[in-house]
Amino acid sequence: MNPYANRWPNDWHQGQYNPHVYVPPSYQPYQQTGWHGFNLPKSKWPSLNPTLASDMTYVRYDIRQPAREGIMLSTWQQISHVPAFVAPTYEILIISKAFPWSIVIRAPAGSVITCGAIFDGLHELLQKPIEDSEWAIVALDKTRRETIEKAAKSRQEKDKDKRLKRIDWLGDTPMFKGLEKDEEFEKKRHLPGSTNVAETWVVRFGKP
Repeated sequence: MNPYANRWPNDWHQGQYNPHVYVPPSYQPYQQTGWHGFNLPKSKWPSLNPTLASDMTYVRYDIRQPAREGIMLSTWQQISHVPAFVAPTYEILIISKAFPWSIVIRAPAGSVITCGAIFDGLHELLQKPIEDSEWAIVALDKTRRETIEKAAKSRQEKDKDKRLKRIDWLGDTPMFKGLEKDEEFEKKRHLPGSTNVAETWVVRFGKP
């Protein structure tokens, strides 16, 4: 049971290196006394911060840019250090129907997963170069290959990095559209024999 219902703050507006794990810089510890809110419309996922929920988020974020640049400064200052979940959460697995990778985001010691950590983690994941084995997935898929190459060409004109990056995989849909639950997809996507992560969420993307 969610003890806080839909009450969120009213100021909305490390171990061994693992390329699939993102641990953000340390933030101030979560303070229970900081929850002072007002009633918001009911979300399908009341445990998730409305800033991140696909049915409620108002954040327009082109994930090709670092979150601190892609999200309006005043909004970033309000949401970046706010917990992503009502209950203190220290680890989250994010998957997507838009790309084949997964990412585990872990909170640093003394903190919890924040909205800022999720935005930063997704951006960092998608800035990694596409590996040869990953390219093999789409090498014979003409439509997908052309979509990636077109997106890469547009990006390369700006950042001058000639490598293909994972962000190019999204083509013309680089806008963050929120997190959501999809248990059927989660079951199909889960690698047999791998460890389950209690908080598993699906990220959606769309066109600008």
